[in-house]
Amino acid sequence: MKMAFFIKGAGGVSHEQLLDHWLSRHAPGVREHMLADHYSVTDFRQRSGTPFDGLAQLWYSDEATGPAMFANQPEVVANDGFVALTGDFVRLDSTEHVIVDGERPEGALKMVYPVSFKDGVDHDEAKSYWLEVHAPLVGNSLEVTEGAHRYVVTHQIDSSRGRYAGFAEFWYDDKEALVEHGRILQGDDFADYAVTHAPLMGTEHVIIP
Repeated sequence: MKMAFFIKGAGGVSHEQLLDHWLSRHAPGVREHMLADHYSVTDFRQRSGTPFDGLAQLWYSDEATGPAMFANQPEVVANDGFVALTGDFVRLDSTEHVIVDGERPEGALKMVYPVSFKDGVDHDEAKSYWLEVHAPLVGNSLEVTEGAHRYVVTHQIDSSRGRYAGFAEFWYDDKEALVEHGRILQGDDFADYAVTHAPLMGTEHVIIP
């Protein structure tokens, strides 16, 4: 399972201040003490209305270890000063589906699209449509886009909990590849099931490969 945290800095804390502390002090402690198999931090570029500063993702081999570690964080992590710098955050206990298993080039442009299911839709049906219809169409177009590398869909295990039912991630060489992918992307009926929120553009830092 994967634990994902969309994180916003507290009022008065700059994006640069938060990310510097996150990457230089908090991430090393998480890497050493939170027992994750993999760990990454995505730094979101700040534009008008950007709701979060970054995204942390920690992968675990079972559903129990991650939540247990988060509930009982080692002192070196819990008291490193990071929590005091954060405000709003969204946590997703989730499963990951790699649709296009491409590389994650260092410094690549990464796009993250949070998704909420619409009121009244059956969540199991929405998840099935996402994986069985929507994701293959998106993946097929990504695979023929020059400069596009990887596509991952993340589903929150309990999709009725919290703000998002999941999110999609893409890795591109640059904005030109992103635009080209969007140009050839074939439409479908995913919007009947879900709201795809404004994309978050950033750069991924792989802490534990």
